[in-house]
Amino acid sequence: MGAQLRAALRLSLEPAGEQPVLRQGRAIAWIAEALAPLRDSHPHVDNAGLATAIRSATGIETLMWQLVDIAGYSRESATDTVTGTARAFLAAAILPATPA
Repeated sequence: MGAQLRAALRLSLEPAGEQPVLRQGRAIAWIAEALAPLRDSHPHVDNAGLATAIRSATGIETLMWQLVDIAGYSRESATDTVTGTARAFLAAAILPATPA
């Protein structure tokens, strides 16, 4: 599976005019949909911004290249790390704003 994910990543990094169908930004929409209940419970949260932040820190690039290939994490440890990162973003977003 790792080779397939790396190939998909390579294809997704092609210049804008040559982007394959793979790169459509669906993950951000999926994450935003998962965060939809926050609209009622935490109306101050910027769901679109939070979804984008979570995606930027938990995508295949982070998982396979940064954590597995470069940092040498096991896949389980890498998965735990990106899950923790996503939870940290969520926790920070739902905290009440503190005065400056």
